[in-house]
Amino acid sequence: MKTKNVLGTVISILFLAIVACGPLETPTPTILSPTEGPPTAIPTATPPITPSKTPSPTTSPPTITPTIPMPTAPPPTAPPPTTTPQPVAPGHYKAGDPIQLDEIHMMSSTEGWGLSGPDVLVTTDGGQTWREATPPETHPAGTPGKAYGAFLDKQTAWIVFSQSDQILPEASVWHTTDGGRTWTPSAPLFHQVYGQSVWTEFATLDAENAWLMVRGVFAGAGTHHTHELFRTTDGGLTWTSLDGEVSDDYTGMVFVDASSGWRTWQTIGAYAAAPPDYGVTTDGGANWDSRGLPPPPAAPGLFDQYPYCETYQPILFTTQSIRLLAGCFDAHYPPREFTSYLYTSEDGGTSWNTYLLPEKVLASQDRLIYFDADNALLLGRDMYRSADGGRTWSHVKVVNWDGQFSFVDPQNGWAVARENNDVALVKTSDGGGTWVQIMPTITK
Repeated sequence: MKTKNVLGTVISILFLAIVACGPLETPTPTILSPTEGPPTAIPTATPPITPSKTPSPTTSPPTITPTIPMPTAPPPTAPPPTTTPQPVAPGHYKAGDPIQLDEIHMMSSTEGWGLSGPDVLVTTDGGQTWREATPPETHPAGTPGKAYGAFLDKQTAWIVFSQSDQILPEASVWHTTDGGRTWTPSAPLFHQVYGQSVWTEFATLDAENAWLMVRGVFAGAGTHHTHELFRTTDGGLTWTSLDGEVSDDYTGMVFVDASSGWRTWQTIGAYAAAPPDYGVTTDGGANWDSRGLPPPPAAPGLFDQYPYCETYQPILFTTQSIRLLAGCFDAHYPPREFTSYLYTSEDGGTSWNTYLLPEKVLASQDRLIYFDADNALLLGRDMYRSADGGRTWSHVKVVNWDGQFSFVDPQNGWAVARENNDVALVKTSDGGGTWVQIMPTITK
């Protein structure tokens, strides 16, 4: 993997790490406008925030001495995993209590999963009401916690918990196959990741095969990232460590079969002497081949015009059919000047077609969703749709909030909408043209 000089993003990432441990507050509901204009104010709350992968380069890196040592001792041997499913944790909500979601992951127009701090929730009515479905892990009293999850379908999910912004080395991965009514813990991970903030990200293939990346970030002379990648082939009972290294800030990971996967990263090395990078594996993640993107034919000098050019959000239809975003931007945060491209390949990345995206699209922040080879959405404060695979985009809507989005088809989607300390759950049934607010509560 290419090594670049890293400019600091300390302040923004440490700030997000601190905010992520804040207590949840009960939102005061107001209604988002379903009209074509921007929505009105949304409920006030202080949500925990997932560690950001959005760059925040500065012109002169801070000089902070790292205080977290790199682990050197080998991990202990994991005991055999427990295979007996366990019932969910005792509920602490009452029927009718309002809840504030941090994430929503819908599987159909009615059924889906939600995360709220350390709580795992399930809905069967499109997000109106939610059932508690949290794995029965014990958390120390007074210790802020957070759940990280992957959701394959309405029955199958994996959950890892953090405590005080740390994933404990001996953490287990909880797995359910019955919609969160019972959970089975894995053998302990005994990961070797360290940092002021440590979290997890998943890539899932099917009920047996999934990948878990434990990630950390710490501040030294700049910002430094660590990670360790794990894989399960037995549904989550055991996880095998595949790699671990001081690494870049990963911005996406996906697998199309048990062997073939891609991941993208941003190195945030100003004017690095190389094009934007991505990684390809053909052995299930044990080894990764680092490759560089070519510049767009219409802009051959693009990578020399901006201090930062990075890759984001790989999507695999097959091992040969690839989609990903590339973004170039200046040294301000948020960027004042930037440009974004969609890259598509039908030969596994040997050759690329490039499409300049609308000028308001910021590849490092906007969400790219493909429903099939033709229909796609690009979702940020400005929302766009494509019906020709991404060659052209039409403007759908502008909103005044940032969203964590979940769409089940080109028309029906949900978002956890945030603007400053305001948070709301919103829904669209016309592909993002209008959004209405949902007041989620706990079901009986």
